[in-house]
Amino acid sequence: MAVFDTTSKDAQAMPIVPMAPAQFDFAAYESFAQAAEARYAAFAARPEGIAVWQRVRVADVFRDGCRDMEQSLHWQLGGLHKSLDYMTDAPTYLEPWYGIGVTASAFGGDYEWPEGQAPVMRPLWHDVADIPDPLPRRSSSESVGATLAVAPVMRHVLAMIEYFLEETRGRLPMSWSDLQNPLNVATELVDTSAFFSGILDAPEKVRRFLDVLTDEVIRFTQEQSQLIGDRLVQPGHGFASVRGGTGLGLSSDNLVMISPRAYRQFCNANDARIGEAFGGVAIHSCGDWARWLDAVKANPQLVMVDAAFTPQTDPDPNDCAAFRQAFAGSGVIVHARMVGEPSEVLERARQLWAPGMRLIIVTYEQDPAAQHRLYHDIHGLCE
Repeated sequence: MAVFDTTSKDAQAMPIVPMAPAQFDFAAYESFAQAAEARYAAFAARPEGIAVWQRVRVADVFRDGCRDMEQSLHWQLGGLHKSLDYMTDAPTYLEPWYGIGVTASAFGGDYEWPEGQAPVMRPLWHDVADIPDPLPRRSSSESVGATLAVAPVMRHVLAMIEYFLEETRGRLPMSWSDLQNPLNVATELVDTSAFFSGILDAPEKVRRFLDVLTDEVIRFTQEQSQLIGDRLVQPGHGFASVRGGTGLGLSSDNLVMISPRAYRQFCNANDARIGEAFGGVAIHSCGDWARWLDAVKANPQLVMVDAAFTPQTDPDPNDCAAFRQAFAGSGVIVHARMVGEPSEVLERARQLWAPGMRLIIVTYEQDPAAQHRLYHDIHGLCE
């Protein structure tokens, strides 16, 4: 029986050879991406159906390789070049990924860099009671709030976007950085245990705190949007994304640390407010989060959910039947990550599929011939 490989630094990544812009075939990639985006548009226009995103994830981009923007771009261009070997209904895209503490940095958080790992951010406050009220905020650039100190992490993200655009002549699709949803951001600023206790002990202060974090997620995403322009793909980080797409992808892994009732009370309104600003919201969580589906579905701006469905993707994968029952006929897209042998991926996709489902099956098969067969077999499930 297949199990999660605990020795792997990144179960969803594949080997990539970095590539400089001068080596990259922009014309070939543009043609490839245009065809993939046309297939995605056809999928998005239908009330039910299946799309396949062959994800080419470059491990170093999501570790300390992000620290050097030139190195990150070369890794990512290598990934985009590798993606040409596969069949897919959404292209691989550039991402100014610089850790998951981007939003928290607006409030004073800064990175530490463990060797060979992604940057980490130590909480500033030991207890909810320690959070300043009102909450001081730094800006992402000198032009935003002249009285505010500049947040170095945000400034670096904007510099990455500008560098990527300049080096690629604006010819490649690009997403926003990884902003995380307010619930995740909160525990980058406040001790995790203390924050969750604060939901019970100081609920109104927690609500005010999450409201301010939400404001910053919206503000900085809008600032990135202006910079990226018509190269922007949505919903962004970790999701199959296209130019002309909709919504903003948010990682909400902390949802499994609170009850579904608490998620409705403390998170749905803010997630919906983010969705209102960007044409919807796409929610991701690691682990088995089927018990929270009804709470997440209560968000009127929900357009997509992301989860793992094989043990090679996540040691606690989700139940296909639970997601099928929750989302068939809802219009919400289920974005299903599946690392594993083609036969297992196809079987899990079959378990997820039902009339009324809108499915994106995310595959990671490295052998091009096997991936091509899997692509056609998955599409055959709804024909």
